[in-house]
Amino acid sequence: MIKKRAVFFVGGFDPKSSTAFFDRMDREIARFEALWGVDVSHQESDEISKDVTCTRYRASGGEAEDRWVSETDFHFVSLDDIVLQEFAKAFLVRFWRYLVTFFDYVISGTAFSIIRHGWRFSLYFFYPAVMIAISVIISWLLAGLIAQSGIQLAWLAAPLVFLVGVFIFAQLLWKRYSVLHLMDLWSFSRDYLRNKNDAIDAKLNRLADLVALAARSGTYDEIIMVGHSTGGALILGAAAKAHQRHADFAGSSAHVTVLTVGSTALKVGLHPAAEWYRAQLGDLFSRTDTGWVEYQCLTDVINFFRTNPARLMGIDGRMNHPMQIGEIRIKHMIDKQTYARIRRNFFRVHYQFVFGNTEKYHYDFPAICFGPAGLQERAQSPRLFKQSLVTDRQDTHD
Repeated sequence: MIKKRAVFFVGGFDPKSSTAFFDRMDREIARFEALWGVDVSHQESDEISKDVTCTRYRASGGEAEDRWVSETDFHFVSLDDIVLQEFAKAFLVRFWRYLVTFFDYVISGTAFSIIRHGWRFSLYFFYPAVMIAISVIISWLLAGLIAQSGIQLAWLAAPLVFLVGVFIFAQLLWKRYSVLHLMDLWSFSRDYLRNKNDAIDAKLNRLADLVALAARSGTYDEIIMVGHSTGGALILGAAAKAHQRHADFAGSSAHVTVLTVGSTALKVGLHPAAEWYRAQLGDLFSRTDTGWVEYQCLTDVINFFRTNPARLMGIDGRMNHPMQIGEIRIKHMIDKQTYARIRRNFFRVHYQFVFGNTEKYHYDFPAICFGPAGLQERAQSPRLFKQSLVTDRQDTHD
């Protein structure tokens, strides 16, 4: 039974304040309470730093001798400032940075590695490039029609039509269908894998210090470092920094587990320029008792389904504890009506990893964060948690 845990959460490349995040968390906790018949009380919130806000929760459930109580210090790490800074850059700067990123991934061979190991995720990689290509081709064809029309000053009108066409696509379609957002996401990812983003480096250093402090405090039965989406790559980097920056982390890391869900860490880990990243992770998992659990999903295209990230990054043979990989089915986590409504909404499906369930299932994000069972136990014996938040430790067969 986990009586006291700390959770450190890094999400995807989205502008989300701590207030917005915890408001959403409260909604998901309400689903968790209704589904499992538990009570979760919201305690005080503290700003630990400019990046991190901690909210304390107390969860309880069960009856009589089976009564359990679990307290969680939930730390949200905001990427708001970094994401909004990317969004605020001039359009031509954003466009140029994306073009450099796209051809970097192609020329380095990383794009082909992505296709090989996660062809469905490659659709996510190529989506902005395809949308840009379609916009340019249509604008070019329109400009060609003007050029061949024989109208006066066609030589001047044609290039203007081309530029206006691209601009209209950018303003009306690229914004609405997340093309600009994903352009910035991939540019950010390239900066990170090439170790060229001082802002995120400083943010992860501060997070690493907080994790190391929590680990050495002896206060917690369990410490979970959660990374969702792009946060999967970042939380692994933060864990590695905790080991790098604190000599005593190895001795206090037995209760620390990195949890990556809907992770896109391989978009960093597969790139030849990320050798420093792979080396740091190898050092972390070979010299400490830190665990790594990952959950993957077929329905979600924004993750590398049925891959072993540790193996693909060449560090699995060095790990003190084998990576644990679990598969989940979104349609078993939520009711049929909700699933039918969201199944073709890629981003909504992607976020179910960190939302509350409406059906009992072994993977339930609020249960991992606030329930009485430890993450390692849950990952090792998923069948035992399909209908219960707790399990008889004597019944260990799966």
